[in-house]
Amino acid sequence: MRMSVRVIRVMAPLCAVAAIVLLATRAQDGTQPVLSSADLVATWVSPAGGSITFANSNRFTAAGLRLDKIRGGCAGSGMISVSGTWQFLSPQGDSGTGSYSKGNLVYLYFDDTAGGQPAGCTGGGITLTSWNTGSATALCLQFDPDTPCDGYVFERH
Repeated sequence: MRMSVRVIRVMAPLCAVAAIVLLATRAQDGTQPVLSSADLVATWVSPAGGSITFANSNRFTAAGLRLDKIRGGCAGSGMISVSGTWQFLSPQGDSGTGSYSKGNLVYLYFDDTAGGQPAGCTGGGITLTSWNTGSATALCLQFDPDTPCDGYVFERH
């Protein structure tokens, strides 16, 4: 009995250190890079169609978005052009009461007009997730944290 207590006393701190190292490594792997406003402010283009231009004023304009690729309510709607405001979300996806100065989640709040599309299509906005594609940082729509970004992808131009 005394030997097992001794083993536990030695192993518990080692396991804790291993867990911390594993979590730190995962946080630094760059799969979902944390972006600042300076990283985001630019025009991002998708090979699947569409572009989003982010401004310093936390405004954006988007042209030719193909939301029908990710939202059932948009089927047959074609390309959508919209403007609105953007903000970084917390790592948990919350907007909170304040504004975040950086992050890997960016929410686009669509203005009421939303290209004249029905609310079921636009849903009031979209969330983009930063993603390291290997050659560049991209913004991914319809992100699944269990798989690499395979949704609607935008790259900085």
